[in-house]
Amino acid sequence: MGVVEHPEIAVCRIPPDPVQFQVMLGSLLGDGQIVGLPRRRRLRIAHRAERREYVIWKYDRLGPFAASPPTARGGGLLGFDTASHPIFDDLARLFANRYARHDAIERLLRPLGLAVWLCDVGRLELHANAFLPAQRELALAS
Repeated sequence: MGVVEHPEIAVCRIPPDPVQFQVMLGSLLGDGQIVGLPRRRRLRIAHRAERREYVIWKYDRLGPFAASPPTARGGGLLGFDTASHPIFDDLARLFANRYARHDAIERLLRPLGLAVWLCDVGRLELHANAFLPAQRELALAS
């Protein structure tokens, strides 16, 4: 019988799919933040408690990358952390300072990532069932 890996270790070998990556990127452009030390970095998602549906939407999109379900945080926030993953080391380098590599970020950003960014800053609202399959494909197009 083989050894079973802990899910947080196993997820490190899974690359994010295009939707997950855009949620991560858009969140980092908005209210998300990378926390933790190198090789243990994770994404922290937190929004006002009245934006519960949006937090759940992000949690659902991130799937196996979400370490635990959203919980109440201090200051009236609701949020969750992802599991640590090597992608966050790469993204931390990309967002290392206020003179971040805007050209690289711009090349990676798709309409879905832009929508997440705009939702984070309160300019747009996303709803879980708002997109048809063809619209989902268009949101990820370059």
